[in-house]
Amino acid sequence: MRKMIKALVPFTCLLLLLSTLVLTTVPQIARSIKLGLDIKGGFEILYQVEPIDSGQQITPELLQAMGKMIEKRVNITKVSEPELTVEGTDRIRVKIAGVADPNKLRELIGRPANLTFKDESGQIVLDGHDLASNGASTGFDSLNRPEVIVKFQDASKLSEVTQHNLGREISIYLDDKEVSSAEVKTVITDGTASISGQTAASASELKDLLNAGSLPAKLIEKQVTSVAASLGEQALQMTLLAGYAATAVIFVFMLAAYRLPGLVANIALIGFAYVCFVLLFWMKAALTLSGIAGFILAIGMAVDANIITFEKIKEELKDGKSVRSAFRSGARASFSTIVDSHMTTLIAAWVLTMFGTSSIKSFAIVLIMTIIVSLLTNVFGSRFMIWLLIKDNAFPNASWFGIRKDRNPNGTWKPPFDIARNKKWFLSCSTAILIAGLLVVMIKGLNLGVDFQSGTRLDIHVGRAFETDEITEIIQEQLPSVGMKPVVKVGNDGFSAATTFSKPIPAEELHLVESKLKDVYGGQVSAEEVTVDAMIAKEMVRKAGYAIVIASAGIVLYTAIRFQLLMGIACIIALLHDILIPVALFSVFRLEIDITFIAAILTVVGYSLNDTIVIFDRIRTNLKGAALSSLHELAAVVNASLWQTMRRSLYTVLTVMISALALLWLAGDGIRLFSLALLFGLVCGAYSSIFIASQIWLMFYARKMRIRQ
Repeated sequence: MRKMIKALVPFTCLLLLLSTLVLTTVPQIARSIKLGLDIKGGFEILYQVEPIDSGQQITPELLQAMGKMIEKRVNITKVSEPELTVEGTDRIRVKIAGVADPNKLRELIGRPANLTFKDESGQIVLDGHDLASNGASTGFDSLNRPEVIVKFQDASKLSEVTQHNLGREISIYLDDKEVSSAEVKTVITDGTASISGQTAASASELKDLLNAGSLPAKLIEKQVTSVAASLGEQALQMTLLAGYAATAVIFVFMLAAYRLPGLVANIALIGFAYVCFVLLFWMKAALTLSGIAGFILAIGMAVDANIITFEKIKEELKDGKSVRSAFRSGARASFSTIVDSHMTTLIAAWVLTMFGTSSIKSFAIVLIMTIIVSLLTNVFGSRFMIWLLIKDNAFPNASWFGIRKDRNPNGTWKPPFDIARNKKWFLSCSTAILIAGLLVVMIKGLNLGVDFQSGTRLDIHVGRAFETDEITEIIQEQLPSVGMKPVVKVGNDGFSAATTFSKPIPAEELHLVESKLKDVYGGQVSAEEVTVDAMIAKEMVRKAGYAIVIASAGIVLYTAIRFQLLMGIACIIALLHDILIPVALFSVFRLEIDITFIAAILTVVGYSLNDTIVIFDRIRTNLKGAALSSLHELAAVVNASLWQTMRRSLYTVLTVMISALALLWLAGDGIRLFSLALLFGLVCGAYSSIFIASQIWLMFYARKMRIRQ
């Protein structure tokens, strides 16, 4: 008892220090952390910059000038600072969070704001380049009507123009639209003119637009994501609830499965979450819904390192070693397996940062960060805390590690089922499923979202019960150009709806739909928009293909280098299995495939090989020094390896499935399909790791070594 108390003192002090640190700093960090536009509301637009005339060239200098002009216009509205990124040779991506009226700001950004003064014959006599810097202001005329007062750089030029047109009309145009027209009754010599006929609001807007200046080139919207703040807040609360639920279930599972090490793993998991939270704050990264989803998923992945270590320690304890000896051996033997299994997910996440859109990149960056932090906290941190508890032999009983008394002390336990010798049955079953799935895909096709076939997706949060026929009628009434009757699907909460159009719908037309819905159902109505141009959709299809191929090749190459070439080939076949079956299932159930589906598949590609690597590592270990003379003996080694790692394989998948199930059950519609794809992939990955990959390797290896029955 004295040893136990002595061991608990430094452990308790460490726990109190961690608790104090978390409780005193988290509230301040939470208030300061930056939220993404899908939470705060706002929009993200990919613009293509096109020349105004045939003689203009799109240069890096022009793109920089366009970026500065966009930023200047956004600053007029005094919203949060825009995030501008130049992409390629002719594109600018604009992200703005916390926008109360995104439609108005989009119009302000995209308008050329080309001011011209034309005489009666239609000739341009002055233009926006003649205005003085910040030369527009608002005022009132002699009848107290709002007007815009414009100051010119060259007073003599304005004097010459007004003198030449004395007694004639000069019209003022903004983007080829007449905003004012007046007879020149006197020569203007002070360089200041006025634009009348405005309301107070329009005068203020025109003044701001003129001061922002005209764009030096055209901006064409190619991809748009617009989110209402109310929808973002609601989705945030639901996603956080999913995270709390997943964490609680994982805590209970680890305690039940591993007792004392499980408690340590849970403490390390709290430390893991805290370190990740602090890093996000230090990086000034915007916390998005996809990033939170990635973080919740990482909680399930983070305990994998502990499960691999703890299962190895259990094996050493069952061999009769002391707790301290088992800990040292288990920690040393499991480290390389942990690194190998994490590397596969890291490769997939890195590929996502290269080919994903901004939301997917956010998910991938969070995933990369959590993998690295997990190695620090859930490997070194957990082991340090366990060593504090056992270093003085304070917990010598193996029951503290979840080990029951050996019911078979003679070591004659046999696997309940020979997986390796029944490989033909499993391979035939998977082949049949794949063929059936591919036939379904060929016959029914894939239900591609707007990310991959262009168009507009409109998500509407009505906020109360509604009839789909009424929503459909309103959309048809406000969007007569669409032609076909829109298919309106009710959301899982019963208070939201979604519809997809096969072609991009202009923002002003979507705004008409939202305004009409507010008239009918109330001001709580809000909408999200995702619009993708056909050219961008083709690019995303190409990038998705590249991402899957590169990630798979990278993982297989790593596996081949670390283990064997034949194991790498077996991984390729298992990966095809893990990719094609979820695709087939989405086709069967007519579920929409969008960019989040690709993110889920790539995550599965990385993660499903975790179990495969654990199994291959055990096969490699069991093969050392083994003199094999028959296929039966080789199959026995594979079968023993599978059953020795069975619980470890199932537990590592189970913890991630807990996170995915929580997201599927509790998170919003935007994350639900991602979670479902992840679940399909995890089940397929677990199956292929146990029943496919090792069996394929067995056949290849037996042929290479000329091992016969």
